[in-house]
Amino acid sequence: MHKLLNKISRYFKNRSLGLLLIRVATGLVFFMHGWSKINNLPGTEAMFMHMGLGSGTGLFIAWLEVIGGLAVLLGIATRIFVVAFGIEMFVAISLAHGWGTAYQPHEFELFLMLVSFGLALAGSGRFSLLSMDCEQCGAMTCDVHKR
Repeated sequence: MHKLLNKISRYFKNRSLGLLLIRVATGLVFFMHGWSKINNLPGTEAMFMHMGLGSGTGLFIAWLEVIGGLAVLLGIATRIFVVAFGIEMFVAISLAHGWGTAYQPHEFELFLMLVSFGLALAGSGRFSLLSMDCEQCGAMTCDVHKR
């Protein structure tokens, strides 16, 4: 039984494939939410104005989610976009529900915030178009280890 468990667990050990799946799921969620915002810009702008944010914030967030969602999905500058998404979700929780409320009202935003920050720490993995992650030191623009 021990040998079988080891064989199965070795088969499923693939960090880059795991990061790809997490990136695709996260990128799709942000892309689709951004796309729905773009398709209803007047409503999006009104929602952001109602929350006390300035004019143009809704447009900015919508395009951030569309462009960033595609970039994360493809693995292009992933760490930059997921940090922006994590901050966006932190602000969304703070403005929409507040941190003093129960877990349920902001469950989805909290999940997206933590997954985004987790991806920022882990990087985009091997299966990405432009990972910008040095596998040895973690730097985004490492010139030392690329030689």
